[in-house]
Formats: sequence, C-alpha cells, structure tokens
Amino acid sequence: MEQVEKRRYNGHDIATVFHDAGSKKVVIFCHGYRGTSVGPSRFFVIAARKLAEQGISSLRFDQYGSGNSDGDFFNSSFNDWIATTEAIVDDYLQQSYEVGLFGQSMGGATVINVASARNVKAVVAWVPDPNVEAFTPPADGIIEEGGQRITANYWQEAYDTQTASKLAAVAAPMYIVQCSDDEYVSAENHQAISVHAQANHTVEMFDGHKHSAWTYDQADKIITKSVTFLVQHMAVSEA
Repeated sequence: MEQVEKRRYNGHDIATVFHDAGSKKVVIFCHGYRGTSVGPSRFFVIAARKLAEQGISSLRFDQYGSGNSDGDFFNSSFNDWIATTEAIVDDYLQQSYEVGLFGQSMGGATVINVASARNVKAVVAWVPDPNVEAFTPPADGIIEEGGQRITANYWQEAYDTQTASKLAAVAAPMYIVQCSDDEYVSAENHQAISVHAQANHTVEMFDGHKHSAWTYDQADKIITKSVTFLVQHMAVSEA
C-alpha cells in the first residue's frame, strides 16, 4: 500500500508517500537539490517498490519548498533539510522502527549528516556532494538554476556543515555511489568522501556515469545494488 499525505515535521507541512510493507523497518528517501520525492527519473519510486517486495517499508518526502510540500524553494535551507530529515527519523525511531536512509546528491549529503547523529541501520548515498570548496556567494545573495531561485545561504550552510568529516561518526554500514563523469560533484569532493569513509563504508566509482542522468541499464544496476545492500543490512526475520 502506498499512502499519500501531508505530515507535520520540523514545523513544516511535508508531502509524503509511505510504502507500507507491513514490517517495522523503514527506509527514508531524501531527494537532491531542485529534486522531489520521486528522485531522478522516478528512481526512488522504483527502489521503494523493490524494497517493499522484500518486506521493507519506505517513506519518500518533499523537503520544505520542494515538490508538493509547503513553502517556497527560495527559502530552502540545507540545515533545515537536515533538521527535517532528523525529525522524520526520530518519529519512526519513537515508533520502534529500524530505520535506513537513502539519499541522492544533496540528499546524499543530508543522509550522511543525519546518520552521524542518529542510530540508523544502513545508509545508501548516491553522488553525495560534501561541498569542500570554499563558497563565495554572488553579490546579490541569490542563485538561479533551472528556472528556480534560492538564497545563497543554502550553499553556505552546505559548506559550513563539513559533510565529509561527518563520515567518521557514521557507525552504520554505508554504500556510496560516485560517478566518474559527474558534472556537479568534483574530483576534490570525490576524494574527500573516499578519505573520510570508514571500514564499513563501501565507496564505488561508476566509470562513464553522469551525476544522475543514467541510462536505463545503468540505473537498473545501481538501484539493484542499492536495494540489495539495504536488504542485506535490514533483512526481515522469518517467523
């Protein structure tokens, strides 16, 4: 069953889709910058349904100002993305769920930060961008991309958070996807992730792959690997 509703998290009315697999295990999906809860090319929907087939529930949601959630994208904040995701994780932990995290791009950076501060079972991060390069805001403090505007504060917060260093505090097993032809995440940022990854964190580089504009076969392989990883670490016990 897939339930669509607005829920109140971190002071926001957040649009959510809950894939109910009937177990007390749930994966929280975090979309990327200018993205929505479906993920790039609906990859999140595919992954969530595959997880449900394995008895693992999922929650996909739109961050404040994105998708069908309340708010204006202009006012988006990376710190707020982290706080909202933490509020969702806390909600499920309080309901005695085992929680996994699954993020893409800036959602990947978000789940790294959340996993460093919360007791989660497993994490998948696709093309996370730790933003290690010092950020210089434009003179007017506004950034426009793809017809959307946002205050530069979002990217200043992303730099200040020092996401790569947070990997040292992530005790959960993690599967990190990097792409050699990524047009958004630089080699310096790839290196920062690799340097800070722990022994139970698998970092896999996919040669010839772009940031998220994957072919059907490329996406199918990465989705399958990601779902398999989560199932392995969040397996539903047979009665």
